[in-house]
Amino acid sequence: MNRAAQRPSLSDTVYAVDLAKNVFEVHTFGPHGVCRKVDRLSRKKFVAKFTDPHTERGVVVMEACASSHHWGRQLSNYGYRTQLVPPQFVAQRRVGNKNDGNDADAIYAVYRDPRIRPVPVKTLAQQDLAALHRTRELLVTQRTQAINQIRGLLAERGVVERAGTGGFQALMKRINQEDLPEVTASLQHQVALIHAHVGEIDAHLKVLECELDSAYQGSVVAQQVHTIFGVGLITATACAAEYGGGVGRFHDSREFAANMGTTPRERSSGEKHHRGTITKRGNSYLRKLLVQCANIILNYRNRHEDPLCQLARRLLEAGKHRSVVVVAIANRLARTIYAVIKNGDAYRMGEQLTRGGAA
Repeated sequence: MNRAAQRPSLSDTVYAVDLAKNVFEVHTFGPHGVCRKVDRLSRKKFVAKFTDPHTERGVVVMEACASSHHWGRQLSNYGYRTQLVPPQFVAQRRVGNKNDGNDADAIYAVYRDPRIRPVPVKTLAQQDLAALHRTRELLVTQRTQAINQIRGLLAERGVVERAGTGGFQALMKRINQEDLPEVTASLQHQVALIHAHVGEIDAHLKVLECELDSAYQGSVVAQQVHTIFGVGLITATACAAEYGGGVGRFHDSREFAANMGTTPRERSSGEKHHRGTITKRGNSYLRKLLVQCANIILNYRNRHEDPLCQLARRLLEAGKHRSVVVVAIANRLARTIYAVIKNGDAYRMGEQLTRGGAA
């Protein structure tokens, strides 16, 4: 489909909205791109304006930000067509200083550009699944911080153990069973408090993992992505939360991988072509998960004949650095995920890792 054909008719009234918590900037544009009206509305007046039956129905354009999906669903219920534009392009189109008025004009400029595809409005189910991942990530971070705090406190008293879960368990066993002269009763009390907090976080994580498993069972997309070699439940459900079944807005798998930020940054001019490190655009959480999956595939490369393992072996034999190989596999994983979601079918080119060996 032609990209320009995906745009609504330019004869529509367009409302460019710069969202905020309390004050909303609304610029109303006519069919010729002329700003007809500028409104600065409170949250209550913003709702009143767009629920008013006398307000002309048209297209409401917003930057894809924290509350944009909520307003996208609400305004669609009020009879408007909604579009969310990628925020990175809004910053590039802004003229003058950063303020709400210039942001609204930039949002409209991005909307009028046929090269830029809009961001689909997420469903409540997608946002619920994304919220599970964000909560889990928060708890994992807090657990790591608490464990590092215990390790740091004990290292100051000369008590250290190897890295990893096994090392932490051995550390706790030592201070509970051995007589360590510099580990005072006061320090043991502080460590016990933090360790109890770690136990509470572990219990919460188990509950969240059960909820993620239930969400996985109810998501066809997650189950299809999970069949890809090296991709586990966490990555599969994260893809379902971010994209649902909506990868059709990408022209091909290369565009999808570029959206993930796993492609090289290009700086070219004339006959000079230069490619640098990866762009790191898009969803950083998903990209981190893809890199974790790529590391797992690299570790299993000699045990399986999946194409991803073959790619890892070829690149290592060619003398590529491990980090380069990991990024290359992550890029190939992104393109494979695109194909699986778009075709609505399971991955059939290789065997799966066990659930314990996938991210």
